[in-house]
Amino acid sequence: MNWTSAELAARLGGNGQLARELIDIFLVEYPNLLQSVRLSVERSDGEAISRSAHALKGSVANFIDAGPTATAQALERAATESRLGDTPTLVEQLERELHELAAAMRRHAGDR
Repeated sequence: MNWTSAELAARLGGNGQLARELIDIFLVEYPNLLQSVRLSVERSDGEAISRSAHALKGSVANFIDAGPTATAQALERAATESRLGDTPTLVEQLERELHELAAAMRRHAGDR
């Protein structure tokens, strides 16, 4: 994944401390958000998929515009358009992308 904490700090007007705090919060919270998406997909609950994907998209969009943000948006759209058959594949892709982003964040944290 092509993400750097410098990009996040730039989004925040150069505030590296705030960037680190947001990263720490995201690393704690994203597994719960992802689990909510997974459970909604397992239940084939389009409304719940849409809500949980939207929440996850909002959280990830603080860090990156592409990758997991775009995939969460595609998942939300698939649920809204009742294309529930598309959702399992999108969730798998989202999981991979989120784990890559989290790994990049953890690498950055190790550099502090």
